Amino acid sequence: MEHVSPDLPPDRCPGLLRPHLAADGALVRLRAPGGRVPPGGLGQLSAASQDFADGDVHLTSRGNLQVRGISLDECGNMPAGLADAITAAGFLPSPTHERVRNVVASPLSGLVGGVADIRPLIGALDTALCAEPALAELPGRFLFGLDDGRGDVAGLRCDLASVALDARTMRIVIGELAGPIVPISQVIDTLIDLALGFVQTRGTLWHVRQLPGRGAELGGVGRAPALPSYAMPYGVLARTVSALVPLGILSPSMATALPDDDVIVTPWRGLVLPSGADPAALSDAGFVLSDDSAWPRVTACTGSPGCSLARGDTRALARRTVTSGTTADRLHIVGCERACGAPNSPHTLVFASRSTSHRSST
Repeated sequence: MEHVSPDLPPDRCPGLLRPHLAADGALVRLRAPGGRVPPGGLGQLSAASQDFADGDVHLTSRGNLQVRGISLDECGNMPAGLADAITAAGFLPSPTHERVRNVVASPLSGLVGGVADIRPLIGALDTALCAEPALAELPGRFLFGLDDGRGDVAGLRCDLASVALDARTMRIVIGELAGPIVPISQVIDTLIDLALGFVQTRGTLWHVRQLPGRGAELGGVGRAPALPSYAMPYGVLARTVSALVPLGILSPSMATALPDDDVIVTPWRGLVLPSGADPAALSDAGFVLSDDSAWPRVTACTGSPGCSLARGDTRALARRTVTSGTTADRLHIVGCERACGAPNSPHTLVFASRSTSHRSST
């Protein structure tokens, strides 16, 4: 059982209006519910990062986006032009709820596989979430999930999730516990009601699984049914193109290779693109479009010099590891014991230091 302090510190998850100060400058995190990006949004965000930050767009393990390496003025303020550019790109529809719009959704739903098309639920959940004033008090770490039945996002330790059983019904999952089975038309109202219940119950807790009853307080009964493990496919699929972004770092040249519309960010630091996207151009820009590559098995935290706690350059070690071709196992390379960004699937931690590295299975 996860150990929980009875009085956790305040939630400090960053947003656009509340940046985090890292070793390489300020960092802002932008929510993209269900990985859905506003039309032209990635291109505009890339341009803003080139003007005001480190030049790259960073993809997170929740399908969100970050801009980091932002220089602050002598008063500690971000450049006004950066906030204006990000807002104009459509990433701030609700200033009061910006940090709580954390929704993961099956990125291939309605395109390839799945037992239900959950795409209409994504916008509906985001709209309902932002319309409820009390839900602005959710922690920035709280996570909603919409799984189309394939079991991809259900394994991401969501606080509240719905998993399709068929085209018309979904099981609600409350933390790690089973909730009710409801018609798909009732999913949004059910999730919002449960989230309101958590706000009223949580005290200073961040997650449903940290409650004394691990979600029983909200109606969870018994452990939710296990789903098969899932691996995101890459390459040209039936109606789309799935591309991995190595280390989640979208460079300016990679952003230039993307279409303006219908781009979906995945929780595995990749992108789902329209079927007309050119695979050769994407590969030339640095995207990975093959399951045979080592990159789907190698991730890393920010590491040094971006993180003051890191004892080594994790990204450089990740690149050397992939180049060496010796990555049969799932590896997450970290600079300290916090192991930020670690995958939820079984993996081996590789600790990078300035002189050596060592491994620890988890």
